[in-house]
Amino acid sequence: MLTVKLDPKLKAQVRRLAAALGVSTSELVRQALKQHLAGPTAARRGTAHDATRDLCGIAEAPDLGLSSRRMSTLIRERHARKHAR
Repeated sequence: MLTVKLDPKLKAQVRRLAAALGVSTSELVRQALKQHLAGPTAARRGTAHDATRDLCGIAEAPDLGLSSRRMSTLIRERHARKHAR
């Protein structure tokens, strides 16, 4: 058994994450330690989204209609050529 003292804020974060994942706080800490001890980059590995989460988002454009209309035109033209044969 190992006892670890956490400040109240970190303890609350651990409890919330454990609840969200449906695991006990002990299991969450065990998993985190195993990941961390597996290697210096192991704890940082994840999905591409995890690595770029702060960069992901939606850019607003004033009018996406032109782009959509162009794509529709291209699809119709391709369809027409395919069925003209």
